[in-house]
Amino acid sequence: MAGAMSAPAGPHWLPTRIQWTAAGPLVDWCHLGDLRFTDPFFAQTVATAMDHPFNLLFRCSTALDALPVPQTPELRPAGFIFHMSRCGSTLVTQMLAALACNVVLSEPKPIDQILRLPNRWPALDSERLVLWLRALTAALGRRRGAEERDLFVKFEGWHVLLLPLIRRAFPQVPWVFLYRDPLEVLVPMTEQFPADIEPALFGLSWPQAQAMSTAAYCALVLEYIFRAVIAQLGDRGGLLIEYRELPEAACGPMLDHFGLRYAPDELARMRQTARFDAKQPKTLFSPDAAEKRGAASAELVEIASTRLAPLYRELEALRRGVKPPGPPRQDSARP
Repeated sequence: MAGAMSAPAGPHWLPTRIQWTAAGPLVDWCHLGDLRFTDPFFAQTVATAMDHPFNLLFRCSTALDALPVPQTPELRPAGFIFHMSRCGSTLVTQMLAALACNVVLSEPKPIDQILRLPNRWPALDSERLVLWLRALTAALGRRRGAEERDLFVKFEGWHVLLLPLIRRAFPQVPWVFLYRDPLEVLVPMTEQFPADIEPALFGLSWPQAQAMSTAAYCALVLEYIFRAVIAQLGDRGGLLIEYRELPEAACGPMLDHFGLRYAPDELARMRQTARFDAKQPKTLFSPDAAEKRGAASAELVEIASTRLAPLYRELEALRRGVKPPGPPRQDSARP
């Protein structure tokens, strides 16, 4: 089965990616079967499903514009998870996914593909983007199990730069932002140049970005992320969670913020999940802050202390309800 056709019937079909064709954008689907999203990342669950003989033999694609936007989604979008990368967001998704009532999408590729369009296709109507976001999220959030009730989406780190667009598509969905001491994030982040993040988001061309050191470019990414969150806080549905508050913040303030109440045995299941490494769920968690700080170069220490630490302290003040020193900065971050 190949080519564009009507959306596949049945909740076990899942959008996996978008193809940009001359005839318009197409959605590729796979049959998920009984798989649940319990892997650390969306792509891992999809890869398992795609290895099934059925998905190897049968392919299904539909026009993106043909996806319906239901008045009432099958699963309620209960919360969005934003983060600065390497700060506990995967732990939060694993804790939520431990409960059968939750469907947790960790960095789903189709949504990422939509969010890349404003930068690659500036003339695209924003209302069309909003409709595509709603339609794809509804298609990803089909109810496949009798106990399933709530849908959570963990976005990629840079997606918070497009939070106004996401909030426009889902104005009632509460969101959290997870963050951490910037030096502890920079160290693992600089192990590889983040080539999947478009430099145009920061006013740079690819040659300009590649001329920067990896440390400087990563710091610029984090600087923009910090500033975007600070600009969006207030009465706009956001809750700040600092890495050191985990895992308890995920069992208390975050659930309160999402309007959720879980039974004692469900909370125990979440805490049990938190005992293990979020990205290697069979391995017990081991704190790594000291190791990361010990591996920091002099350049990283300098960049973190001068460019990122002030913004981190501003977020900390906002999280604690303390008035930050002066209004949120409106100047553009600089390379």
